Amino acid sequence: MTWNPLKKNFLTQRPTSAPPLLSYAEDKELDVVVQKLIYVESAIRKMTKEMKKYIGALTNLDRADQRLSTNLINCGLAQNNNECRRIVEEYYSVATQVGKNVQEISSLCHKTFIEPLKKFRNVFISIAAAMAKREELVATWKNIHNRVKKLQEKKDRTASHIAKLERERRAEEAAAKELKNIHAQLLAELPMFLGKRLEYINPSIHAVIMIQLNYYGHATQLYTQLMPTQYSSDFTSGTTIPEEEHQRIINTELNRLRALTIVKNH
Repeated sequence: MTWNPLKKNFLTQRPTSAPPLLSYAEDKELDVVVQKLIYVESAIRKMTKEMKKYIGALTNLDRADQRLSTNLINCGLAQNNNECRRIVEEYYSVATQVGKNVQEISSLCHKTFIEPLKKFRNVFISIAAAMAKREELVATWKNIHNRVKKLQEKKDRTASHIAKLERERRAEEAAAKELKNIHAQLLAELPMFLGKRLEYINPSIHAVIMIQLNYYGHATQLYTQLMPTQYSSDFTSGTTIPEEEHQRIINTELNRLRALTIVKNH
């Protein structure tokens, strides 16, 4: 197995067992930790991907909002009616301000969420490299171990055979020592890294919450200023219109629309 350090491999491979050199408990302990790390890395990749989708969706929504506010300003109704022109101009102004906030929130999400998680994922690349190194050592040790067994099974006891067996035993001993060392190192460091994952991820999540709180809070404040006084005061005071009153207002407006000549007899 060859490890290419230039290839951005994901951590996907579970450790191969190596009995009798490593006990079942030793192999199992590492396997459990690696499975958890595989899940964590997969979750980080998904979180990063969803954040990029969120930024894209927010950007597309802002573009649609900008087009809508621009089209309202340019329509004939707004040009020929002072009250309507005032409303759409205010809407256009607010949409422009919100659009600037969208650019800022996109930049902040990159800096506080995507970039930190990308750096965090780089650690998994190093872990994957260490696991690949372990797999190479397991394969090497198993090959030498099997050769030693075959030599021991032979009844040939010539000087050359004994010398060859001794060389293979020394090679097996060296390979076994190296494998046990890296296995022990992984068992010592990976659980520690796994236990610290939330300490690294949580600040990014909290940052996104604060960014959204500021963005949506500011947008709500701007759009609330465009609402008619009676609705705006209810909204800012925290009260809501009763459902019956809400339905009555909707029905009244619908009846006014139905009464228009353009929609009669349709």
